[in-house]
Amino acid sequence: MPTEAGLFAGSVRFPAMKLYRGDLEVEDVFKWRPHFCYQAGLALKHLAKQPRRDNPAAGAVWKKHFEEVDPVQVTEKGWYATLDFDRAQDNTMRIAYFDELPGAAKRQLRLATMTQSFEPGVPNTWTVDVIDGGDVLGEFPALARTISGGGAISYFERNARQLKICMFGPFPESPAVEVVTGDVDNDDVWSSVGASFQFKFCIAYGSGGKLRYATRTGINTFDIQDVDSGGRWPSLAFDDNGTVHIAHVAGGTLKYATAATGN
Repeated sequence: MPTEAGLFAGSVRFPAMKLYRGDLEVEDVFKWRPHFCYQAGLALKHLAKQPRRDNPAAGAVWKKHFEEVDPVQVTEKGWYATLDFDRAQDNTMRIAYFDELPGAAKRQLRLATMTQSFEPGVPNTWTVDVIDGGDVLGEFPALARTISGGGAISYFERNARQLKICMFGPFPESPAVEVVTGDVDNDDVWSSVGASFQFKFCIAYGSGGKLRYATRTGINTFDIQDVDSGGRWPSLAFDDNGTVHIAHVAGGTLKYATAATGN
């Protein structure tokens, strides 16, 4: 497999990558180009490999598509960064991540939204919102996008030892933060979130040595099922038939669970 030279030299952590889908019905030189987010130093960065806006025919390049999303001010930015494009027509990209106040056990959830520019000489613009502030110590976010342009972030809140979900989108209460469960006994609860075909948010996570599957059935209401032993580092996805697929680890063994669901 061919590789490329280092893209960014320095202190880099928490990389995540997604491919820009574009309009699948139209030929587009920006389609399927890789986009990265990561923490470099103490700031959140975005990097893409795509054609130059002033000369799309010249081929894809890296150096014209590097930018600082959330610069360092008082807090460190970019902890556990993850990104995704929505499934709506405009393919808006968002990055979920935490900032950290140095010397304090406080790490707030932030959401950066990119307005992508395809015009020569016009940079992308970013809007950054704090969507779970206060006395929180958040870790391990997972991000899912919906066809309506909204989405959800599941994450572990260490101070209260809770698995939480933050939902955002075109509804008056956005962003809305809810507690999925306080019944977690791990020191590091990783989760994965997705939207079912019935427009319900579902979260896979590990607790008590088990893979668990939570479905949001109403405001602050979640149906939680034990699926299997294990549950470490889960990854959840829905196929086009609405079947849920979950990969996870149990005792060092990679496991896979799948089920047709009406949720």
